[in-house]
Amino acid sequence: MKLSLRDHLVSGKPIMIFDSPSREGEVDLVFYAGAITKSSIYTLRTMAGGLICFATSLEIGNKLGLKLAYEYFREIGLGELVKKPSYGDYPAFSIWVNHKSVKTGISDEDRARTIKALYEVVLLAMKNEEEARGTFLDEFQAPGHVPILLAKRIEERRGHTELSVRLMERLGLPPTAVFAEMLDYGRSMSLEKAKEIASTLGIPLLSGDEILKLFL
Repeated sequence: MKLSLRDHLVSGKPIMIFDSPSREGEVDLVFYAGAITKSSIYTLRTMAGGLICFATSLEIGNKLGLKLAYEYFREIGLGELVKKPSYGDYPAFSIWVNHKSVKTGISDEDRARTIKALYEVVLLAMKNEEEARGTFLDEFQAPGHVPILLAKRIEERRGHTELSVRLMERLGLPPTAVFAEMLDYGRSMSLEKAKEIASTLGIPLLSGDEILKLFL
């Protein structure tokens, strides 16, 4: 299963991940960041509809000098805004960026360019932390239109950020994912409807429990 799923992702095709009924109870459409194109962003925007996010590991984020957003808020005196959502974990958001070469940053083409550049910085961080941090500071600007999310260890947090990033690692890929929540009219898409779409389009749909079994 690992090899076929890996090949599926590397070819630029998405998967769906349902976290858990006891958590957000939501389905995200997920791509491997190394295979992102402007068509991928269009698919995320039109088929999923939620916020399009780039995710990597907390370890990589730290190498780039990043922290989780709630840590920044506490440092600048806005700690009272830091509250846990109903699902019980602090959000995985860090900062929002654009690559310096984009125009406004919001188009499918611009966001794909920013994400491709973020992916390259992650690869560099895995080899040379100092060079990666310098490249990150030189090539990106903030705030931008691509939110960076940082995945904690799967033992600490089991949101879509961790499930997607750690799955990529488990499949032998760099710890990068791009995803958006699947929405319906006025609300999040139900698991049942997501299953129908997945079946029709041939998209693998994994539950959080199925992914967690890979780590046991």
